[in-house]
Amino acid sequence: MSQFKQHPVQTRRKNSSPLFSFRVFSRNTVKPRNTYKKPVREKQEFKKGTGSGFSFPVPSIATLAVISGTVVIALAALNWEGIEIRTPDIYAFELARDETAEQRIIQYASTGIAGISLDTPPAEQTAVINEAAEIDNPHGMLVTFEWRQYRVKRGDSVSGIAQKHGVSVGAIIASNDISNARRLQEGAILRVPNVDGIPYKIQRGDSLSRIAVSFNVPLEVILDINDIKSDNIIPGETLFIPGARMNDIDLRMSLGELFMFPLPGRRHITSNFGMRKDPIAGHLQFHDGVDFRANIGTTVMASLDGVVEVTGENWLYGKYIILRHSNGYKTLYGHLNSFSVKQGDRVARGRKIGESGNTGYSTGPHLHFGVYGRNGKEINPLELLN
Repeated sequence: MSQFKQHPVQTRRKNSSPLFSFRVFSRNTVKPRNTYKKPVREKQEFKKGTGSGFSFPVPSIATLAVISGTVVIALAALNWEGIEIRTPDIYAFELARDETAEQRIIQYASTGIAGISLDTPPAEQTAVINEAAEIDNPHGMLVTFEWRQYRVKRGDSVSGIAQKHGVSVGAIIASNDISNARRLQEGAILRVPNVDGIPYKIQRGDSLSRIAVSFNVPLEVILDINDIKSDNIIPGETLFIPGARMNDIDLRMSLGELFMFPLPGRRHITSNFGMRKDPIAGHLQFHDGVDFRANIGTTVMASLDGVVEVTGENWLYGKYIILRHSNGYKTLYGHLNSFSVKQGDRVARGRKIGESGNTGYSTGPHLHFGVYGRNGKEINPLELLN
């Protein structure tokens, strides 16, 4: 505290206490002489009751300020002494400008992670964490991530299972690679995470920080939930990303809400996906799409946003169009009568791309519609069409 010195405030008031006296020394003599004169203004007094009471002089504002500052600095110095730097018991991260403490903690409350600290005052921080913990953990127990098993029962739906376990629909779909959420097989065993989120398969070139940024989930949360002690990650291994959401396109794909029917109005199916008797040759053959009855000149629409990859013609599909979509899927439109787009065009879902016809290997006017996955494998369009 030696660096902090209090400069006394000069005053003209005489103190009655013998501990203080004011002396003025003349240049011509060393003999002190008292030059103090009693001020005309009377002393300010605080009186108690109406009796004899007591009185004391009121310090000036400047004096009070200096005293207060000294006390504060002294207390701070005492508080700083002996401070220890140690590893925090819980992770701390800074809130975004437009984000409140409640929003951040509630966002991860459903993950069951209790080791999250916020840049908020201790009392407020404790209240927020306690409130969030009560939402998903009413008994105050810390939750450790784990997979649970659930056997599908008759009448079960993905949304019902998700609601029963307190997770999102995407968590169930992504954790079990469900391509068609509308068709759950009774007796099938599903993996269900005990906290909301989705698994992620590590790709070559991935890093933990890049994964955290891509899912907009704090790196500390990913490290904690997966019990990761090192930055080394191996391609092919799977991480669980708490609080992450399934890609909207993949989610809608599984729920059958992504692709639209490529024809307007009522659709009449003339041939389904799978093995069938060839309408011309008569032998069994695999049919890689769905045929819809359509008069020549009927508008054919893009089933999903995409880019025209091919417009061509061959003996099998006649005039056909292949669209490439951002999720890696492709759609094929065959036996067309004419094109309304060209290669490289970007088309929106529902936009006219051509007109139906009777070209190629066909017994009558219709539209052949096919869907192909990321690996080029044929998919039953009826499982994806909305």
